[in-house]
Amino acid sequence: MELVCPILGRVTRVRPTAFRSGEWQVVRCEETGFVFLANPPSYEALTSEHAWEVTSAAEKERRKSAEPMLSKLSLAAARMKLRLFPRRNRFFTLAQQLCGVLPADRSIRVLDIGCAAADLLQDLQGRFAAVGRNIIPLGIEVSAHLARLAHETCAAMGGRVVFANAVDGAGQFGAETVDLVIMSSFLEHEAQPLVLLKKLHRVLSADGIVVLKVPNFACVNRVLRGGRWCGFRYPDHVNYFTPKTLRLLAGGAGFEVSQGMLDCLPTSDTMYAVLRKVAVANAECVVSAGGLRKAA
Repeated sequence: MELVCPILGRVTRVRPTAFRSGEWQVVRCEETGFVFLANPPSYEALTSEHAWEVTSAAEKERRKSAEPMLSKLSLAAARMKLRLFPRRNRFFTLAQQLCGVLPADRSIRVLDIGCAAADLLQDLQGRFAAVGRNIIPLGIEVSAHLARLAHETCAAMGGRVVFANAVDGAGQFGAETVDLVIMSSFLEHEAQPLVLLKKLHRVLSADGIVVLKVPNFACVNRVLRGGRWCGFRYPDHVNYFTPKTLRLLAGGAGFEVSQGMLDCLPTSDTMYAVLRKVAVANAECVVSAGGLRKAA
């Protein structure tokens, strides 16, 4: 079977995996090993019946019904983590490095892709303010309801939110007009991740960074639980990244990936990464299973 591989951006051979739900089939690219949904929903569907606020609520109820004990344990663990580390925010920890790079009198322009109601942008605004830095909050949101809420919040802080899918929304920002791009549990939802990262490469300033969080398909829990792994969400999770395939995707868009030991633990269902722009001079890039190389 042949399909367009999202991290290659072209047709290649794929094979079905054992993971599926109804009409939704997960496949693996034979060339790169990347795992993705063969038939992702349209952007239009993501604004209505598959909008995040709809699917997330439905998924919580499904897990409570299917595995009530595990659901209770997971909720208890999350609450305990919040009590032990009430101020922990990995996005801010990773993004704070910009304070040592950008001029002290310059507002940091922060773009949150899939910003929902702008809760994360509000949190980051407070954290940066505590270290003497101002941010301009910007967002892109495909849900009409959430986009309205987020725009009201960001406008009050001197920013704005674009109501659009991520690819079209990124095209509405000028070249090098953003210093920090945040993608919190978003890239697994994007059917065109390579196209999106290429657009963000243009939007990002020379010293800017992308900080993202995605489910870790290579984690131990996924191997042990198989199709019952918490990272599977049909049909709005369309990409299933490993550290290797995330590097392949980023390299094809002109980024290099930085991950500390704590950012991609095999015991964690999620992983974080920081992306920085790299110059690939006078050559087209080719992504393959061996990594990023220049075309002949």
